Amino acid sequence: MPSDMTFRTLLRPAALVMALALCPLVAAAQEPDERDLQALRFYMNENNEQAIQSELRRLQIQFPAWTPPADLDALEETVPSEAIKRIYSLIADEDYAGAREAIAETGSDYPDWSPSSDLLTALSLAESQSEFNQAVLAGNRQAAIRIARSTPALLSCERVNNAWQLAEQYEALGDASSALVVYRGIAGSCTDVDVLIATLEKSAASANAAQLAELADTMRVRVPNAEGRLSVVENRLRAGLGAEPRELPGVPLSNAPLTALEVPLAPTPEVRPSARPANLGVVPVRRSAPVSTGSGSSSGGGGGGSVSSSVARAAQAGDWQTCLALTANARAAEDISQRGWCAFNAGRPMQALRDFRSATANARNATLRRDSAYGMALTMMRLRMVNEAAAVAASTDFTYDQRLEVESEILDARGVAAYNRGEYRRAIGYFNEYERLTGRVRRDLAMLRGYAYMNTGQKAKAAAEFQRLHDQLATPETRAALSTALR
Repeated sequence: MPSDMTFRTLLRPAALVMALALCPLVAAAQEPDERDLQALRFYMNENNEQAIQSELRRLQIQFPAWTPPADLDALEETVPSEAIKRIYSLIADEDYAGAREAIAETGSDYPDWSPSSDLLTALSLAESQSEFNQAVLAGNRQAAIRIARSTPALLSCERVNNAWQLAEQYEALGDASSALVVYRGIAGSCTDVDVLIATLEKSAASANAAQLAELADTMRVRVPNAEGRLSVVENRLRAGLGAEPRELPGVPLSNAPLTALEVPLAPTPEVRPSARPANLGVVPVRRSAPVSTGSGSSSGGGGGGSVSSSVARAAQAGDWQTCLALTANARAAEDISQRGWCAFNAGRPMQALRDFRSATANARNATLRRDSAYGMALTMMRLRMVNEAAAVAASTDFTYDQRLEVESEILDARGVAAYNRGEYRRAIGYFNEYERLTGRVRRDLAMLRGYAYMNTGQKAKAAAEFQRLHDQLATPETRAALSTALR
């Protein structure tokens, strides 16, 4: 287990990569070489004028003595763009061995060519991301921690979900101090308000009231214009910890709406499961998404219906990376919404949230506005922004299936959160409503409901709940729970 100091060094703001990404590079040569020109050539082949001009400006800053030719065709590459595209496609398909083989083949066919640092970084980072995801899914916590520590780029603000998952690995190992180091790194490095609020909410699993205040204070300094939102969340979380509210910037103590969220004392003795059930409050990854079909939309980098049809094909095929690349400069609400779905499925929730918000605000018809709001609510749930998702649901006329999915996720998350705060009667209410809405209750939620019955003195109901689960599938957990309820 790494020491707190070791990991603190790793997660200082610079180590979250954002600062490194912004540091100017010192050019070792007077003119760009073949590798430096690869991105420019790629944009030229795509006829992406906006990206071409941006890349030219970047090259002129990096190589002040270099002047691009008046005719950019003079920079025609020696390696066909199809070869480079194939390598990136293999990376997107997680065929890393194939990508390395394609790099070697391209280098053999074109001896003057060598892979750019961007390409090699993309390959290395994608492979590390895949290994990290597999370790998390397999429950191999030590491996996940090792991979994250050895690849600081995984912990960038753009990939904040990795940092959250890393903190959860520490929490599962009982190492709250290391989890807090991760949360402090995010608080001291990221500026997206939604990221900071979600981080503050997640930190309550490891932080005490003083540590929570420290994190919130850091966030308010970084994003002063969001101090009111941060203060409301902090006092809500303090209530969940049983701590007194603070008089904070943007939310006077006298106006803080906390009474409905104060936590009642739990019965004594308190009974809890021996281990936290799996999959509590987890939003499943969607394998499909609505596909924009409007032929009149356009996006930067291609123009007109041709880009929209290409985006639709990529989305229908589940090729999220291609979809994101094709909509990188999208302007039409249809394409922005589609990019949101592709970002959602690609594991980039913060980008998805920004895109869905933009599409919802600028949609030209009610259907697109509704579907974008649906994506926004699901993304908020993935980020554990439960109250925000509920507000979206309350103000949107979802279809029956959309409302069923969103509201069941909200009830699931609120029930688990209430149980963890010791609000057992409220948790029972959420779980019962979840069952009424969906017609069923997941096994892990039913176990929590049984223990909630125990903690409110309803032993007969607890025994009936555990007996039902035991009859369905007898496990050591149901046997222990049933034994406790029948004492």
